[in-house]
Amino acid sequence: MSERRDLPPDLPVPHWEMPTLFPEPHSRLVEELLNEALTEARETAEAYAGSLTDLDPVSLPAAIRRYERCVARAQEASCYAELLQSDPLTARCDRAWAELASELAFFEPELGARKPDGPGGTDREGLGPYAHFVAKVRTAHARHLPEAQETVLAHLLPTGGEGWARLAQQLLRSLSVDADGASRSIGEVLPGLYDAERDARRTTHAAVSRALAGQAGLRAFTLAMTVTDGETRAGIRGTDWLHERRVLDQVPQAELDELLAASEECLPLIHSYYLLKRELLGIDDFADYDRYAPVGSPSPEITWAEALGVALSVMEAISPVFAELSLKMIDNGRIDAVPRPGKRQSAYTQSIPGQLPCISMIFSGKPRDVLTLTHELGHAVHIQLAAGQPYLAATPAPVMAETVALFCEAVAVRRLLAEATDPAVRLAWLARWLEDQMVAIGRHAALHAFEVALHDRARAGAALEPEHIDALWCEGQRRLYGPAVRLTGEYRLWWSYLGSLFTSPGSNYAYVYGQLSALTLLSRFEADPRGFGGRLTAMLRLGDTRSPAALLALVTGGQAGAWRGAVSHLALTLEELRSLTDLHVPRSAVRGMSEP
Repeated sequence: MSERRDLPPDLPVPHWEMPTLFPEPHSRLVEELLNEALTEARETAEAYAGSLTDLDPVSLPAAIRRYERCVARAQEASCYAELLQSDPLTARCDRAWAELASELAFFEPELGARKPDGPGGTDREGLGPYAHFVAKVRTAHARHLPEAQETVLAHLLPTGGEGWARLAQQLLRSLSVDADGASRSIGEVLPGLYDAERDARRTTHAAVSRALAGQAGLRAFTLAMTVTDGETRAGIRGTDWLHERRVLDQVPQAELDELLAASEECLPLIHSYYLLKRELLGIDDFADYDRYAPVGSPSPEITWAEALGVALSVMEAISPVFAELSLKMIDNGRIDAVPRPGKRQSAYTQSIPGQLPCISMIFSGKPRDVLTLTHELGHAVHIQLAAGQPYLAATPAPVMAETVALFCEAVAVRRLLAEATDPAVRLAWLARWLEDQMVAIGRHAALHAFEVALHDRARAGAALEPEHIDALWCEGQRRLYGPAVRLTGEYRLWWSYLGSLFTSPGSNYAYVYGQLSALTLLSRFEADPRGFGGRLTAMLRLGDTRSPAALLALVTGGQAGAWRGAVSHLALTLEELRSLTDLHVPRSAVRGMSEP
């Protein structure tokens, strides 16, 4: 593995300078992009509405490119509005999307109704990189309504699911935690749950719980309406609420069932891990605020330069191309890691059509921030490599995006483990990594099951009052953590700051898919570190021109979806942790400062 990069020790934590990201005035730029998109949409409708089904194969790619330009311009405007966290601009984009959907309501139904032009029921030869996009549209078309009904649904989007999502974003941004006499965002405060001092964890838990109690009923109502809207739209289309998500992720129901079955096999491992952790920390009354307590001797706090140095060396180890594209992000000021009130608490990477992506995270100086940075750089590299494809063929499926980012994160952990000479520090990293994997698999599978339970209740016509939501949440969390973890009464509200439940319903299984697939990639990388990076880079350049399973098969030797092997990997890691604890680390070092 390459040497760790040395950077100036006083390198400041970066933040976005909006004028360098895109020109001012921002409102004019957004308006210009939306006007261009809407003008192009009207012209596209005039040229092709009613004739797309019978359009000759030679002319079809040109029609798709016109449709693509409409969507890409509107998406670029929406990205700017989101980065600015501007509610007026976001509302303007929502209205434009509704108008755009109305103008182009004919396009995907007519495209989906076309019969393949090529041999064997395919048209890959004539459509080039757009062939997979057309295949996805055909899959979705099976549940399309007549054009008039699709138009009505498009007009209702801003007041339906998108409207509730926008309200949720406002509610989540307004969450403020009173910590140490100052008002802070939840994202700034949550790292306190990783503190070695139990009293500090209790204090963090209490402060966050008090913040979540405010407007809890309104957030519950918003979630209930989000679920109801999803059920209503699915009922109108004759599908289930998760259908559109599966189409987006390109994960057939049978593949999803196999994935969730593999995640079920992880539950005994998760229960065993927390029983071991409770024993190691010597906490008999192990509560939900103890879940992330450090085991072993934690690494000291790190500077931004140190975190960046590790992340860049990891990217170099995977492939020089990964390192080059990561440096491009840094040199162009595309990373915002400074904590501030109102900032989104979860890290994310924003893809912008025709531009470099942007990374948002909160750097607190904790060693685990290295993993967050490496994860998001993995997303950014993936987006840049896929950008060589046309826009409609470039955006990776969410499950594929998470697979690549989690793989980069896993390589970072392997590096940190290899560098750790102190057994107690090695134990800390191994426990942290195992726990993070279990969160990605177990917690997100539990969140998926939580959403399924909410939808089952709504579909049965039962009420979704706050107490019902809280009860379903606690039931799933008890099943996840098992007998070792006591859930406090305040924990019943801890679902209510999770943005994905409101803004991207059904998306949580993507993290399960990503983690299990990432472990498969890691095993291939460790078996052939020199050759793997080239194969991975070549695969990522294909963007979204094939299904996730087909893309993964290119680098795993045809064993995509070998999830049960990944579960076995977790079991071996747990045994490695037990062995390290029993043989090398005295209990006093394991417990550190975590005693009650």
